[in-house]
Amino acid sequence: MDRYQQYRETVLAINAEVKTLLRQSAGVLNGGGAAFNQWESTCDTIARQLNDHVVRIAVVGAIKSGKSTLVNALLQGDYLKRGAGVVTSIVTRLRQGEALQAKLYFKSWDEVNAEVQQALVLFPTDAWRSREQAFDIRRGQDRRDLQSALDALDSELRIVHDSLNANGVLLASYLKGYDQVQAFIADEGTTRSFDGNRFADHRDFVGNDALAVFLRDIELAVPGDVLAPNMEMADCQGSDSPNPLHLAMIQDYLLKAHLVLYVISSRTGLRQADIRFLSIIKRMGIAGNMLFVVNCDLNEHEGMADLKALVQRIREELSMMVPDPQPFVLSALYALFDKITATLPPKDQERLNQWRKAETLSAYSTDELRRLRTVLDHKLTRERSALLLQNQLARIAVTLNGLRQWLQLNRDLLRRDTGDARDMAERLQIHQDRMSRVEAMIQSTLDGAIAKISRELKAEVDRFFDPRSGALLRQVLAFVRDYRVDLANCRERLAASGFTHTLYWVFQELKQALDGLMAEKINPEIVGFVQQREKELQEQLHLVAEPYEAMVRDALARYEEALEQFGLNPMTNQWTFDGALDLASIKNDMALSLPPAAATMRYSAAIKTEAVMRLGFYALVRVLRKVLKKSSPDDPVEGIQALKDGVRRMKRETERAVIAHFKDYKENLKFQYIQPMTRVVGNRLYDLLTQQFTTYVGDVQQLAAAVEAGRSDKALVEGRLADIEQTMNHLRDRLASLRDKIDLLMNEDFPTTEATA
Repeated sequence: MDRYQQYRETVLAINAEVKTLLRQSAGVLNGGGAAFNQWESTCDTIARQLNDHVVRIAVVGAIKSGKSTLVNALLQGDYLKRGAGVVTSIVTRLRQGEALQAKLYFKSWDEVNAEVQQALVLFPTDAWRSREQAFDIRRGQDRRDLQSALDALDSELRIVHDSLNANGVLLASYLKGYDQVQAFIADEGTTRSFDGNRFADHRDFVGNDALAVFLRDIELAVPGDVLAPNMEMADCQGSDSPNPLHLAMIQDYLLKAHLVLYVISSRTGLRQADIRFLSIIKRMGIAGNMLFVVNCDLNEHEGMADLKALVQRIREELSMMVPDPQPFVLSALYALFDKITATLPPKDQERLNQWRKAETLSAYSTDELRRLRTVLDHKLTRERSALLLQNQLARIAVTLNGLRQWLQLNRDLLRRDTGDARDMAERLQIHQDRMSRVEAMIQSTLDGAIAKISRELKAEVDRFFDPRSGALLRQVLAFVRDYRVDLANCRERLAASGFTHTLYWVFQELKQALDGLMAEKINPEIVGFVQQREKELQEQLHLVAEPYEAMVRDALARYEEALEQFGLNPMTNQWTFDGALDLASIKNDMALSLPPAAATMRYSAAIKTEAVMRLGFYALVRVLRKVLKKSSPDDPVEGIQALKDGVRRMKRETERAVIAHFKDYKENLKFQYIQPMTRVVGNRLYDLLTQQFTTYVGDVQQLAAAVEAGRSDKALVEGRLADIEQTMNHLRDRLASLRDKIDLLMNEDFPTTEATA
């Protein structure tokens, strides 16, 4: 991205010079006004958007596919911990920095306690509760009580759906890491930095579940120019993590990402976990922004024929999900070791030497890494960032055209006598009034259209989430209602562990299954629904605005005719309406984002423990039967009956909680995302239609009065105007030259075919 950064800095410099020139010009004849204020505001917006513009790359894939190693290889340093634990719930973001630094963002005490409370829903015993107050991890007695309760938990209850119970892991991790982390936590979220020689200490948090659980976010600053200043690369958790909440967190980052690198291990090929995750990405509508990397273990392949056969099979399997996949085939570990040879321990140095002897494979891997870098540069620089630069150059050009017209009018008015100047001002004002009316008409029409479209979009959101007519929520509720409990297995658990432990196990099974449904099917459907609404918004607004193109063009043409009548050079206006809106940039500029996917999975906190209360009723019946000697105390009938009733109530409470949380999510989606996005997109479309008017609309009569007042200093004013014109022409030449360079950058060819062995 070297050239892009160079061009970006040039655009920023030109923009700053234009702003300075505007301020200097406004001081001539007290010529400032609404037009100058708007031009300066445009310059400020351009600078902000260029400085805030961040291109995000998400590196995703299944556990142990080599994601962290690939990031390290691309950045040419061993920054990320390789082989981190599969329960780590952190997306690690990397940005350019002046020196190595790791910033760790810790949760607050309230966030920690809230997560613990949620994990304790339907916990099989109250042994962790020694007081009536809510659990607070800062109290030593609360931690000791919870540890005792976890120790007493039946080992079978720690396994749900053939994987570790995510809630059990969460609780155990919080308790285990508390002593090491407590000094970093506060009532508000805190940040801790690890610099220089202490940089590697951040790996203890990323690779240790007991410490990572306290983190809200982590960002690494990496020196050098491999990462451009406006680029962010994120190492995401394994897509097949046993905790569905991790998948939701990955989805949230994917929605921000401009490009996705999907890593597949050559040792395993395309796995079921990969197919499932790729299906999710496809339903989210972002499969078109994805590149595939087959990460090779050079020890596993006898030669190129073996490797190419595997890659061909992977390509064929991928082609069933994405059109014409062209995976990059490389060894991330070889590429990393090759860059950090001097710091490798003897064992790794020996492995590197062995790989280098396989010259064909190692050379092929190196060529493929080079090809990957080239394609990344093309997609990020030419397809994304250079387009942003082109748009900003066009806005600067509009401002300079406006300043050019202001300059012409000043000079012409200064050369005329008072009567001619006033006559000219009056006649031009008629045309400006016409343009103002066109502006007002466009604004009024768009305001009405935006209000109507906003209402329609909100109505579509209501229908989508409606529990009666909407397919989405009905799908979730049907899943809960149809969920079946293996009562035969429950009988064994009841006999071995008792009712509360069995009920807890049933709840964890239900919650894990429901979380999986939310992450794998429901959240992608929500994203796909929103993206379709965004597309409809753009299309509808474009249809509304399109008829005004001829009206705007006519108003501009008539004004230029009037200028020619006064002997002034026309602006040679060649304006055309481009209704294409870059929604990603607009949303980034306004900090608009979808409510997090994880928010749809917070329903369990609202589930009541009525089932345990129902157990109390059956326990009372059991006592009475014992007293009356009407049944054996070991009779499991009442336990099964209590469990059936408990599961029934658990499902009912889960349904209520899901409905309530979907309602909250729906309202947030409508009023924190859809409504503001509709307004912002409408305003941007208005700007596209009327931005040329800024070049022409100004108070010409006021300008004429200012010129008249300054006639006594005519020579001085003309000298200052000449200086402004010289600077302006220089800026316009630089702008044209830069535009040509960026056009060439975007049109350059780049290699897309696989390297040859």
